[in-house]
Amino acid sequence: MEIRYTEIILPSANLGGENPLPVFRAEDPDLHIPYDETFRPEEAEMLGKNGATRVLPYLMQDRYDRNRVKRPIKACVMENEFLRAVILPDFGGRLYSLYDKEAERELLFANPVIQPANLAIRDAWLSGGVEWNVSQLGHTFTTCSPMFVATVRGNQDEDFVRVYEYERQKGLFWQVDFHLPDGSRELYVYVRIVNDSPEETPMYWWSTTAVPENASTRVLLSGSRAMYTRPATGVNAMGEMPYFPEFGPKDYSYTLNLKQSNDFFIQVPEEVKTPWEAAAYENGAVTFEKSTSLLHYRKIFCWGDRPGGWRWKEFLSEEGGGSYIEIQAGIARSQRHGLTMPGNTSWDFTTAFGGLTGDPARLHDRDWSAACAYLDGELRTRVSPAKLYGLHRKFASFAGRTPEKILHMGSGWGALEAKLRAGEGREIPEGFLFPADSMKEEQAYWLSLLENGALPDSDPASYLLDARAKKALEKSPASWQKYYHLGVIAAEVPDRETAVRYFSRSAESRPNVWALRALAVLSGDPAASEEYYDRAFALGFPDVGFAQEYLKLLVSQKKHAKAYDVYKSLPAEYKDDERVMISAVSASLALGDVTLCESGFFDRSFVNVREGDVLLSELWYYYVALKAAKDRGVKVTTAFLDWVKQTNPLPKNIDFRMK
Repeated sequence: MEIRYTEIILPSANLGGENPLPVFRAEDPDLHIPYDETFRPEEAEMLGKNGATRVLPYLMQDRYDRNRVKRPIKACVMENEFLRAVILPDFGGRLYSLYDKEAERELLFANPVIQPANLAIRDAWLSGGVEWNVSQLGHTFTTCSPMFVATVRGNQDEDFVRVYEYERQKGLFWQVDFHLPDGSRELYVYVRIVNDSPEETPMYWWSTTAVPENASTRVLLSGSRAMYTRPATGVNAMGEMPYFPEFGPKDYSYTLNLKQSNDFFIQVPEEVKTPWEAAAYENGAVTFEKSTSLLHYRKIFCWGDRPGGWRWKEFLSEEGGGSYIEIQAGIARSQRHGLTMPGNTSWDFTTAFGGLTGDPARLHDRDWSAACAYLDGELRTRVSPAKLYGLHRKFASFAGRTPEKILHMGSGWGALEAKLRAGEGREIPEGFLFPADSMKEEQAYWLSLLENGALPDSDPASYLLDARAKKALEKSPASWQKYYHLGVIAAEVPDRETAVRYFSRSAESRPNVWALRALAVLSGDPAASEEYYDRAFALGFPDVGFAQEYLKLLVSQKKHAKAYDVYKSLPAEYKDDERVMISAVSASLALGDVTLCESGFFDRSFVNVREGDVLLSELWYYYVALKAAKDRGVKVTTAFLDWVKQTNPLPKNIDFRMK
């Protein structure tokens, strides 16, 4: 087996930098998810627990574009006589490609472009390959960030690749070890998550595997009971694969039979010790993943066979770039179910990824259960439970080995944590290596406080939320930065009352846009929020993110004339920002002015559209309605707007409707 650290050339958008404005966690940590009588009592336990928005200490990655040019992308390649695996260190250690050399086919959906889009916790996300999602509900914090990648020595000089990082929000260490032994037709991925704190913590893990989709794509599984969302009501329900009568009388193991986007979370029976999921194709080709039992539950995600779904797939790739679905695996019953990891605990599991060729007639048997049973037998031959658990024990014995050679650097936060622990006489867990030279400006900002007793006299460079940072801040000299960061820490408890007191003290210590903006976000009173943004605006916005939020608030309060005036007063470099423009267009249309729309607004290539967001389509319909009403000398009424929607096809470039 060969390991190469190299580059691949792909048409790639510019990821850009981070938005410096912190996103505060929801005051209620839980999601309140409706479900019906089809749920068994145990299936409703932990539903929505700790699922609400939580981003800090990370910042949003929303500065990417869609200007793709061919760029070199760092890659770690593992190759034996049967498989070639490509890992992307700068994109969360994503398994980008798994190529079956014998069958001469790609087993995954290997996206032909690098194109971030607004689907992750921090906004930027890529489709394709296999993604590793840890800690918090959503596409993970590091999905578009660099990870440490190193080679580690196994037995008999059998090197393997470790991808790892320090997860700052929950204080976790996690690793993904890639094993491709000589002669193996499967890539084995061993995952370990370490919570070495004495305190329990909310946890999350889902591996998302993207595979090609066509009219013959059929998903087969080691379970049939499925949680899904009723399309008419949005209520969660339980049903049985592959038939869901409310969607129509079709077999929905063929994913393109589904007309709209949906998730199906498979409740794999407890007695299944090696759960699996697979995509089977017309010619008998199969892509599968099969794991040890901790990674117990499975999911099917499909975009649906509607214009909006196809538009999303192209938006995340390129026109004709390929249709895909995701076959996913998680530790909890669904991505909407919470999970708690005890203190001083390690969790680990192993997944086999591979392909095979089966009997097409049996894989596509009209009896879905029979097809699943057939493939289960084939997978037992390829990756028996005894083999998988034997390899898992072997890989687990390597988990604490120190990396031999670091191929790619991740963030500097693990090194900062190691440095702080060394000062306390503690160590980080075995198996993780964070060189001191991985620390950069973000960490230096906090080292100034932790080593010298004071923060730099500058705008916030990053955020640190733990007890050590709080203690050092409380001891530091009075400054607006001190009170601002104490406010951020309090907001994340969440203790909004204390946070507001700190932010107020920061603004009193020295008027600053950071504290005023935080007060605007947390006030809970639109009028007070507007006043705080007004005061911040008078000081001058140092980043376009402030203007985005200010205008969005004004539009939401129907202060359209004020919003349009603020827009016109902004610096030229802010005016063309997509989110600024959307608010400005919303305000101008509400005032009956189509000037901004006439300048080609709807023809632009939109970048930051969020999954499920239909604001652009609503703005376009209203724009068309305004023009039509003017031509007819009438007003835009609800009935007139409905007529416009029925008689004017939505332009493809802004059709992101998922239902």
